[in-house]
Amino acid sequence: MKLLFTLLFLVTSFTSWSQQQTQQEELKIEADKYFKEEQYNLAIQYYRELANLSDQNSEINYQMAESYRKTFNYAEAETYYLKVHYQAPTVFPLALYYYSLMLKLNGAFDESIYKFSEFILANSDNKVLNEFVEQAAVERAGSEMAKIESAKQQISYPLQMESLNSAYNDYAPTIRDSITLVITSGRIASNREVIDERYGEAFTDNLYFSKTGNVWHDKTRQIFNVTNSKYNDGSGSFNRQGDQYYYTLCGKDGPHCRIFLTELKNNKWTTPVPLGETINVKNYETKHPAISHGGDTLLFASNRPGGFGNSDIWMSIRVSNTEWGPAMNLGGSVNTKLNELAPAVTKYPNVFFFASDGHQNYGGLDLYMVKRLSSGQISIFNLDYPFNSNHDDCFITLDESKIYFSSNRSGGIGNFDIYSATIPSVISFISKLSLKNKDARSDVKLNSRTDRINNMNLLTARNEDRIEYENLTYPKKKIVDKMTNNQINHINDLPSEYGELTPQEYDELKVIAELRYKTRELEKRLTKTILKSINTPSSASQHVSITATLIDSASGNFLANKKILLMDDLGEVIKVTTTNRSGKFRFTNIASSRQLFLRLEEIPSTHEDSFLLTNFKLTDDEAQTNFGVENIYFDFDHYNLRPEGKQVLNDLVIFLKSSPFVQVEIYAYADDLGADDYNLALTEKRGQAVLNYLTENGVDQTSLAVVAKGKQKISSLNVEVQRQFNRRVEFYLNGSKSGFDQNVKTYILRKKTDWDTIAASTGINKEELKHLNGSTANDLQIFQPIRIPTIAKGVSPELFFELH
Repeated sequence: MKLLFTLLFLVTSFTSWSQQQTQQEELKIEADKYFKEEQYNLAIQYYRELANLSDQNSEINYQMAESYRKTFNYAEAETYYLKVHYQAPTVFPLALYYYSLMLKLNGAFDESIYKFSEFILANSDNKVLNEFVEQAAVERAGSEMAKIESAKQQISYPLQMESLNSAYNDYAPTIRDSITLVITSGRIASNREVIDERYGEAFTDNLYFSKTGNVWHDKTRQIFNVTNSKYNDGSGSFNRQGDQYYYTLCGKDGPHCRIFLTELKNNKWTTPVPLGETINVKNYETKHPAISHGGDTLLFASNRPGGFGNSDIWMSIRVSNTEWGPAMNLGGSVNTKLNELAPAVTKYPNVFFFASDGHQNYGGLDLYMVKRLSSGQISIFNLDYPFNSNHDDCFITLDESKIYFSSNRSGGIGNFDIYSATIPSVISFISKLSLKNKDARSDVKLNSRTDRINNMNLLTARNEDRIEYENLTYPKKKIVDKMTNNQINHINDLPSEYGELTPQEYDELKVIAELRYKTRELEKRLTKTILKSINTPSSASQHVSITATLIDSASGNFLANKKILLMDDLGEVIKVTTTNRSGKFRFTNIASSRQLFLRLEEIPSTHEDSFLLTNFKLTDDEAQTNFGVENIYFDFDHYNLRPEGKQVLNDLVIFLKSSPFVQVEIYAYADDLGADDYNLALTEKRGQAVLNYLTENGVDQTSLAVVAKGKQKISSLNVEVQRQFNRRVEFYLNGSKSGFDQNVKTYILRKKTDWDTIAASTGINKEELKHLNGSTANDLQIFQPIRIPTIAKGVSPELFFELH
């Protein structure tokens, strides 16, 4: 009997286990099917049941994480990516990448920086994941930027959540006029009853809102229902006249998105028709149209062949009323390997906006401005806080005094919501944004010329002064003029003198007047620092040299140890040098055919200070060389000279003293950690430290010029070695036909060691090695720069990284 019960128990247990296995297999088949069909809302329900049966299945957890990420539920996605990373890191190496990204999207910037670094280090040699490693470096830089900027909490434009938002996804606002807004919405309360199981909402519609006072009224059924179908409709753009609407329709006649056009005729919107095949390429996504103010150019997003990544911004030119020319990709300055979406035009043909998750950003999708300069160069500017958050921010649209955009940041009503901000004017917003940061491209890290704070303060003040003042009415301009003159003449302003103003208006105008006063005072002082304007000639030589002497115009005395800045016509500093005891200075290797300025760094403190240039000469120059001069390296976040660096400089002192006609340019660099401005200042200090050491050891100041390069991007997969290499000063010799023999080379230590070990490895005497490196210690640290003679019997790759 006991045996019978045992057999029955075993049979029952096996049957139960078999049924459970069958149930799990059926659930997984359904879950995978819905995931493949991008019905993530349904897929999550099935994967969750599977996870309840067994939470140790890393494949199910990874699919769960992916489903949550693709439906913008970043908190849940973070949890499941972390599970997978601990369960099966080698099977799912991207779990760490996406876990790092979720940390960033959820605002944990410090931890995301650490985890992105861990991912890069673990996969630096994995060619399959090369693109993810590169993007991880971009994302890490974005986390560093977000950490710094979020701490400032400087909000220039207070945001308002619009009352038209619902508990569902509301996004892609587009303005027809100042009181009309069309948005895309997945709210079930719209005229769609079928559920889109990607997000568990209705298929999206275009919703047409008209504003009366501060209240939005939904006019979709009466006015705009022709744009809505049983498929996903939305994300569009009106032409300037408001009688054409270009929009996205996804799922009709195939699974892909296409751009359609409807026109207002006889007070009715016509049946939408798709644009031609030059725009809507078969079997590829074409969406998010933006029609230019002139009506002749269409920007849109597409994943068609010939792009740079998943989705790129493309452009087409109208060739007739109904035909568009071939689509042109906007190139690698705008597009990245990831996604560029939702372009938005302005009335200024050289400026447009878009969203991207491929450039250096604060979270997922960020908003950017593209500006084409007169030189043809394209600059990209991150809109920063408050427009960008650690979540997704996209679909911006502007009228003359208002910005609308969509975001799924925390604190909203639904998933994506519509936000707005009031601006003085579009040109004001563009100008301030242009001054706020240099360039948000992922592959540009201030690696050319530098700005000086006084020039930037003046430039910013001038622009803000002009923008704010020009936006005033004529009577208010007169009030500001009076307030400004009162400050110039030291007359106190009294609010009672301006009885026609409210207290708020008085305060606003007072701020503008103070800015105009400060601008004029700063401009007066800075004007005295401009020594000379130079138009370099268009000559056979590609480079020129400048020499001159600085004297006090009143006494005729030579002015020594004065910093001289060589600037271009944009106010950017190209090079810096110092006058010697005889007031002389020089700049070499200057590109010809340019307008340049010589300026004192020091701003005169009194009106009596006066300076004069004499003996000014502009001559042709020979090409620049470096002739094997060694770089010198710095510790992280330091500008103090290291011992081995001083040994290099001692050799350079001897050479320059024997070659009085040679000038050495000191190019100073920093790594990618920290803010641009901080690293710019750090490289200036590093260059100055080198200059000071050389002059203190008898080198004439006219032989030296500093070029501060700021922070440098990471181009190597070995991040820490690349960073140590970037903490450097390079030397370039101008006017020399001979130079140094390359008999010593610098390497970076892979691990802690000592001089005895290095001596045994290289065959170079320990005391000679210590002398070359100015070292008195015996223990050496990881990543420490070490100079090794080129006659060494060998340099072990187990001990050293080689710098290139």
